[in-house]
Amino acid sequence: MNELKKTIYILGNYKYRLPFLGFLFFVISLIEVIGIGLIGPFVALLGYQENIINNYPFFNEVFGLTDNKSIVSFVGLALVLIFCSKGFVAYFVQKKILSLGYEIRTSIVEKLISSYQKTDYEDIASKKVSSVLVNTNTHVGLFIDSIFIPALRLSIEVIIIIGIFLLMALTNLLLVLTVAILLSVVILLYYKFIRVKLFYYGKIMSQKESSIISEIKQIIGAFREIRILGVEDFFRKEIKKDVDQYGEAGVITRSLYVISRYVVEASVVIFIVALVILMINQQQPIEYIFSVLSVFAVGALRLVPSFNAIGIGIANIRTAKYALNSVYDELKKIQEETALKKNKSNLILKNFESLDLIDVNYSYKSEKELKVLSDINIKIKKGDFVAISGKSGSGKSTLMDIMTCMLKPSDGKLVINGQELKNFSKENLKDWFNKCTFIPQSVFLINKSIKNNIALGIEEKNIDFDKLDKAVKQANLGQVMEKNNMNLDSMVGENGIKLSGGQKQRVALARALYSERELIFMDEATSALDKETEDQVMSNIEILKGQVTLVIISHSSNALNSCNKVFKLEEGRIIN
Repeated sequence: MNELKKTIYILGNYKYRLPFLGFLFFVISLIEVIGIGLIGPFVALLGYQENIINNYPFFNEVFGLTDNKSIVSFVGLALVLIFCSKGFVAYFVQKKILSLGYEIRTSIVEKLISSYQKTDYEDIASKKVSSVLVNTNTHVGLFIDSIFIPALRLSIEVIIIIGIFLLMALTNLLLVLTVAILLSVVILLYYKFIRVKLFYYGKIMSQKESSIISEIKQIIGAFREIRILGVEDFFRKEIKKDVDQYGEAGVITRSLYVISRYVVEASVVIFIVALVILMINQQQPIEYIFSVLSVFAVGALRLVPSFNAIGIGIANIRTAKYALNSVYDELKKIQEETALKKNKSNLILKNFESLDLIDVNYSYKSEKELKVLSDINIKIKKGDFVAISGKSGSGKSTLMDIMTCMLKPSDGKLVINGQELKNFSKENLKDWFNKCTFIPQSVFLINKSIKNNIALGIEEKNIDFDKLDKAVKQANLGQVMEKNNMNLDSMVGENGIKLSGGQKQRVALARALYSERELIFMDEATSALDKETEDQVMSNIEILKGQVTLVIISHSSNALNSCNKVFKLEEGRIIN
């Protein structure tokens, strides 16, 4: 029942479309039951020795049929039409189920991605990338493919089973109760035997998939270090170990899935053989035996795939329960965080004039007793070129994250244009982010053209080429591209592998200039460059004095000399 509540919660507004599907399930089940119900009379009519209309005059009265041959042909044709109609309706229903399933999957993935993009920087930085990937792709996929779709198909089979049992009850109620009890006991024993194992091995498969993704990312990300150190075997063995454990869990779960089919098949065959022997010993008329046997045999054989589908459906749901809990917890967390963040905007920002940090302190949520920043007081005015220097671990990047509003101060005030940022509402952050751009040491580049990387996030048809040309000139990127036989349509490769460090920084600078932001934040963006390239990049930046406000983290004397304000950090405090 708990799983049902969680599933309904995850479905959201899509749950209102389930009644229509329920109606379709009823229609397809009704057609199938009518078809199976006609098989008994059809078989009985085949062996009928007398004139059929003597006992069933409605064939003549309603349909105008007079001889046995035409009556049997008519019933046979009706049977064919019913089963063909069932096939058409069944196809439509299955397609509807799959369409709805993947529509829901798209909605959930979009909701998760949107929430991750809105998550506090500290929270998202603490998440494992592999866990995010598994959540948004694998777990959502498991929810749809192993819970939602199987549950709907299971509903169809349950309705069909009820219909077949009611049909068989019209023939012999005692035999129906016997079949129902027999198959119910089989399914219950099967479920009791496998339920704990399926959840356990389903959890292992999810965890190992996350580990495999993480290890592959490590191999690609640290390719040079791993090769030079000669530790390829270590990482290969780690992945092999996880793949083996994933495979072992997969073999066990898939094997448990098929048990129900063979057990149900054996039970049905035993029942049919016992039924035939019983009726022969009771010396029942051959027509009666054929009629009952046809209904029970066809009905029982149809019950095999139904009970098998139920068994597999239950197994799928049990295996994917870990994924269900994961998706539910994530969506529940999103709802709670969204409710907390519904604060009104208190800022009115037109043009940037000033940024003040007053008595700012900061501690990470996981280590509240440890202060990363203490008593920070900084004033930045429009047009300032500000440098932040200090040893590694002194809190420079954390300070910049507070300035960009990626992190919220634990104490103190963040004042923009004379207005205190009282809450980090969506509106407040959007207003501030629209004024800023950020250039890290490792520039983020997508595997597209230089043009697409400068106008990042903008569809090609919407790119302003006048702005693009201006940004390229200001960043001195045009000369660099010309020397390397490149142009704006040249592909940069995965993570900009086709560009040098200086070229990447110029693309990042051009991106900042194209976006026409008033503040540029640079976190040791030139530290990995050689002195000549760094001097060139800084020269390009100095040209912008009076046009933008710059905040740069750097140890370079050249960068420091370019700034009119320098703040030195030591153990989280400003010492100058």
